Amino acid sequence: MDSIYNLLVSSNMYVEVFKETMPLVIAGALLHLHYKGRITALEALLYAFSTEAYTMLRVGPTFTATFFVSVAFTVEQLHYLIKGQIFINRRYLLLLILPALSSLVIFLVVQLYKDPFYYPPGKQNDFYLRPLYFYIKTYLPLFAIGAKLLQDKEQLSFEYYAGVMKKIAKFSFIIATLQIFCQLILRNETLGEIIGLQHRYMLESSGSAFSMRVQALFGEPKVFSAFLSVSIPLFVRDKEYRLAALSILMGLLTVSQTFWINMLSAVITFLVVGRFPSTRIKIAGTLGIIISLFLIINESKDYFIKLYAKNQNSAMYQLVFKRSVYRYDNEIWQKDNVVLGMPLQRDMELPVVDFFKDQPYLLLSGYGAGNSTFIPAQYFFGQMNYENRLNGVGGHNLNMRWFYILAEFGFFSLIIFFFILTHTRKDIPIFQSSYFAFIWVCFFFSQIDLFLIVTALLCAHDENESPAPGIYQLKHSY
Repeated sequence: MDSIYNLLVSSNMYVEVFKETMPLVIAGALLHLHYKGRITALEALLYAFSTEAYTMLRVGPTFTATFFVSVAFTVEQLHYLIKGQIFINRRYLLLLILPALSSLVIFLVVQLYKDPFYYPPGKQNDFYLRPLYFYIKTYLPLFAIGAKLLQDKEQLSFEYYAGVMKKIAKFSFIIATLQIFCQLILRNETLGEIIGLQHRYMLESSGSAFSMRVQALFGEPKVFSAFLSVSIPLFVRDKEYRLAALSILMGLLTVSQTFWINMLSAVITFLVVGRFPSTRIKIAGTLGIIISLFLIINESKDYFIKLYAKNQNSAMYQLVFKRSVYRYDNEIWQKDNVVLGMPLQRDMELPVVDFFKDQPYLLLSGYGAGNSTFIPAQYFFGQMNYENRLNGVGGHNLNMRWFYILAEFGFFSLIIFFFILTHTRKDIPIFQSSYFAFIWVCFFFSQIDLFLIVTALLCAHDENESPAPGIYQLKHSY
């Protein structure tokens, strides 16, 4: 645990205090501005999301400005619900109870059939409390966010969302440029951490522009790359090609392989399957093409590995191929990590896949909400978090969010999530439909839960009508 923690925290105590104080400062400022009517709930959430480089690590890595804003909105919505001022739409009630159903099935499986889990010393009772903790801390706030957004229905439009996204992107360009200047010119680690760079990524940097990883104020470079991915189509639509090109350049400097996949997804979604009227067909078609391409690449991986080996001193090859080659190359690990042609991260998705291979019946129900802590530690052997797994410290997050839903709640829940949250109104514009499909495809590879919720509401809700498709409905107007 200490080795992982040391990679995440600053070596400067004052910088670390600054970074761990900022989530409360940012959340407090955003909530003050929102309740004073200066910014909308959508702005507060997206601005908070774009500052997750600052986190209260000593409490937990998920205690960010987004978390505190979400908590405030959750308390507010629960207050309205208790007073009877809002009620839950029947369709979304099913989503609310899915974690409970999944946990109930798991309890029955453990008691009546087989117990596949590992309980660290003194942690067995946590198995029954984890689902409740997960539900309150992680799951319920997502619905509160949806309810809160619908209460700003006058501002709930795709154009407004696009404007906020582009505003954040432009600000992030400035921060990322400062990070580049700080690392390459000033070489000041302390200043770099203050403006959002993580200690562990600066340790990997060799002073070259192609070896550093920018992240603006986002939680990680891959999160910044995901944000840029979903912003680029908005710039292109509005013919802001210079900003779109700048977004692509910044995406390259995140050195995230997910960025390349998302860009490929954008091309397929908007240009290849974009004319299909059904959003669900666009999603299925895009994923089908991408998986087919992955299968082809996997068959040719030896060629690409050799090609990289010959040109590994080239900065461009390092930028494009290095991380991909590392994921496909199993010479050191001697363990196949490829599923459907896609190389899974050995410290994230692969241990969970191996667990499900040994316990395939759990694919129907998942391992239960929040129960990733109890996956047997042997599946993580050789990884930096192995000791944490033995001691039952922390959960196990998955970036591939379709797989995350499958793992936590099971196959049937994934189907229910998909069909409820891909519902769109009949008169949805073609670009908006394609953009929503693109968000769903990016959600397959990236942790962009907030963007999925926002766009799902935008595509189901008509701002000229009452918020009937919403998660919650108000009995009074605002």
